[in-house]
Amino acid sequence: MSDTMRAALDDGNGTVSIHQVPMPHRFPGSALVAMRQIGICGSDLHMNNERSEPQSLPSGHEPAGEVLEVPPGEVRIRPGDRVAIETIGSGKACEKCYYCRTGQYRHCIDKAAESGGAFAEFITRTPLGLHKLADDMSWQDGALVEPLAVSVHAVRWGGLRPGDTVAVVGSATIGLAAIAAARSLGARKIVASARYPQQKAMAEACGADMVVGSEPGELEDAARSMTDGLGADVSVETVGGNSIAPLETACGATRSQGTVIIVGGFRGALPYAFLPPMLSELTFKLSSCYGIVDGKHDYDVAIDLLSRKDTGFNEIVTHTVSLDEIENGFDLAYDKTSGSVKVHVTV
Repeated sequence: MSDTMRAALDDGNGTVSIHQVPMPHRFPGSALVAMRQIGICGSDLHMNNERSEPQSLPSGHEPAGEVLEVPPGEVRIRPGDRVAIETIGSGKACEKCYYCRTGQYRHCIDKAAESGGAFAEFITRTPLGLHKLADDMSWQDGALVEPLAVSVHAVRWGGLRPGDTVAVVGSATIGLAAIAAARSLGARKIVASARYPQQKAMAEACGADMVVGSEPGELEDAARSMTDGLGADVSVETVGGNSIAPLETACGATRSQGTVIIVGGFRGALPYAFLPPMLSELTFKLSSCYGIVDGKHDYDVAIDLLSRKDTGFNEIVTHTVSLDEIENGFDLAYDKTSGSVKVHVTV
């Protein structure tokens, strides 16, 4: 095998192109995986906008691939296995600290050094972070495991109960995943907001009973109208960004003593008036990535849902490009007027 591989790197000015780079570091206990399909995440777009220095290691954290080599003595995963790869937590976890022992690998305090992400031909991660795909799952399905696991974790960690009414702020990938996860885990009614027509159609396919626009007040009014004026038991905020407005929408759509699950990444110091949610006795539950909840890893729950082929989430990929075409893929992911919902990269 060559000492180098092809990888996509950002030049620090938002331009992504292919470079020949060293093979990823084989840190102790790591496996080598060949990339097959990778999703472009909204956070990838944000980071490219915010990055000021050229990348030396590729990013990308929504991959599926084929295991090539495993560390000595490994029995959980074998060469040839088709896997979804948890690149952020368990794929670098020490497996010994408090958080690893409790299954919260995202918070491991002794992670392996970063060896590069998935926008490349190969990646290295520990076998603990490699989750076998069901036999009937495609590479596309495999690369949807990570974003679905984000929302599976959010609704499980956030305490969604069967029979709850749910409001979802935003119908980009994580919002669609929240709809699919909430529906599969027992939500009675789901209302969501969507900015673009293709997002509205996908939200309905993923299980939303009602989809409204993204103008102020629309989601709040819809949540009250479908609950006899109460509001949703649980709202899931999936937008984040540089404005507090999505969180205000989530709070406004939630009934008194309900729960607001915050999944969107808010950036910077944003002022927020806590008096209204305090008077409503809202519970804020912040959710990041994935881990083990009720004895099962969120990735494995997501794989189970995707293998059923009945959530609608399997069908959200609207555009697929090759690794060589990744800059075009980023352009498509940025420009929702292109009709894009989810863009994937194949290797």
